[in-house]
Amino acid sequence: MLTTIELENFRNHKDFRLELSPVTAIIGKNGVGKSNILEAIYLVSACRSFREDDRRNLVMIGNDFARIKADELEIFIQNAPTFLLRAKENGAFRKQSDFIGTKKSVIFSPEMILLINGSPRLRRRFLDIMISQSERHYLKEVMAFEKVRAERNSLLQKIFEHRAQTDELDFWNKEFISLGQSIVEARLLAIKKLNKRLSSLYRSVSGNPKDKLQIEYENSAPEGLEEAIKQNIWREIRSKRSLFGPHRDDLVFNLNDKPMASFASRGECRSAILALKIAELEFLTDENDKPMLLLDDLFSEFDLDRRSHLSKLIENYQTVLTTTDSSYLVDIKECKVVEL
Repeated sequence: MLTTIELENFRNHKDFRLELSPVTAIIGKNGVGKSNILEAIYLVSACRSFREDDRRNLVMIGNDFARIKADELEIFIQNAPTFLLRAKENGAFRKQSDFIGTKKSVIFSPEMILLINGSPRLRRRFLDIMISQSERHYLKEVMAFEKVRAERNSLLQKIFEHRAQTDELDFWNKEFISLGQSIVEARLLAIKKLNKRLSSLYRSVSGNPKDKLQIEYENSAPEGLEEAIKQNIWREIRSKRSLFGPHRDDLVFNLNDKPMASFASRGECRSAILALKIAELEFLTDENDKPMLLLDDLFSEFDLDRRSHLSKLIENYQTVLTTTDSSYLVDIKECKVVEL
């Protein structure tokens, strides 16, 4: 269990310390920095923010650095002279690929509904962070793939500008295909695990015993990455970028065999995300460790039935939640309340 979180120059928190309990509720008006505390905990888990804005905004305006301490773990963020994010464990620097998942967590906020109808990048990011917290070698492969993709894109541009030959792609194609296939295989395995539980979890939320929720993986190269590149190499050269691979793949949420992005109501989307987050918690749980549950102002978004499901979840995981209204906490047992 995480016992303490300390923030220095992080977002709007100049000097903040919080001792955590099995369930900690942070209450305050909008804009006081409740979500920033959850963001800091998530950064310790994933070395990534669950928000999409510039990472430089993590550092309080007017300061060059920020620091997050969570027991023996630490994240240091530097803005000047260049951006830098470093991780430490027990005072020793760790590579992000070795650090991620040391303290696992699952974030659940109203914005998570965008996983269903937002951009493909959000869905890929969700899946990559979830797998990385469970399998550290996966993040290493993703980071290696992005480096190879950058080199390959640079070479594609040079070929387009007649400053390089097509046979120079052979080495980068081999690395690109090998890493890309490995990433896709890991994603497919993760989705298979999620799909085993999604329908039953969704039915428990919706109350309809016939509902079926599944995630479909949309592969940008269904015929295989090697074949896609072979058949479309000149198209890639004209585009000056890699058009196929895990960076172009997507996830589709299907409810009763229909794509939710096109047909689902907002209530159905909320139920689907609740089911997905429960499945994510289970995915990251092993016999020696449970992830933390981070709930960002969800009770005001959910109806009574969905709030009841959240309350049951809280009983099984260390939880940090935020809310503007303390009345939502009446059904939560042994909850430490902190007012900002």
